[in-house]
Amino acid sequence: MKLQLPTLIAVCIAIVLIGGIYFFGRDKPDLGIAVNLESEEFKQLRSDAQDAFNAGKYTQAIELYTEALRMRPENAEVYNDLGAVYYKQGLQYAGPEWPSWQKDILGNSAEDALVELHAAFEQIASGIIHLKTRKEAIANALMEEAKTHGGEVYRERWENEISLNILIGQTKDYLLKARDHYLRALDLKPTHSLAYRNLGSFYMKVGRTDKAVDFYQEAYKLDPRDTELEEYLHQFKK
Repeated sequence: MKLQLPTLIAVCIAIVLIGGIYFFGRDKPDLGIAVNLESEEFKQLRSDAQDAFNAGKYTQAIELYTEALRMRPENAEVYNDLGAVYYKQGLQYAGPEWPSWQKDILGNSAEDALVELHAAFEQIASGIIHLKTRKEAIANALMEEAKTHGGEVYRERWENEISLNILIGQTKDYLLKARDHYLRALDLKPTHSLAYRNLGSFYMKVGRTDKAVDFYQEAYKLDPRDTELEEYLHQFKK
């Protein structure tokens, strides 16, 4: 018996629909399992990274958190946590002393001040150089010279003195990575109090107390239960 054209079309459509229902109905549970497994893997990565961080194994912690970010590139908490590891790694490269080099050059000429800066660069491979002067021209000259040597300069004035803090070497590289990861965490989650707190610690460490306090205050607004930060801000105001 020959089938008419409309009948053939109807049969074909029915076959396609039945096959589609079977295919998609079968695959949905497998997809759910895959997502769950990935979620468990992500949790385990974060846990392993935290353990490595607590053990002072910063290189391993960086690798694990980086892998976690590849799985969840929009996760603000992982960005913040990775920033914290970079911060610790940067301080480790600075050695036991902070600042790594410190000198008051309040009575120095510009020429003598530059000699001190060059001496610091010769002796310190990684860390922070702290110099203090009263003259804007000397501060400007030191900043320009430090930048030619790859230094990251943070400048702050207190009354009639100018403090220059110059990050160099791997300390600079890791601390700037820390800063950038904290900022990325806030881009993704503007209410992330820990990222604000960590940025406050970064700026306090590099001698920008004005910016540090701003970030600490924002952190406290978001988490007023942070009694330690509350006491710190109270003491700082005193």
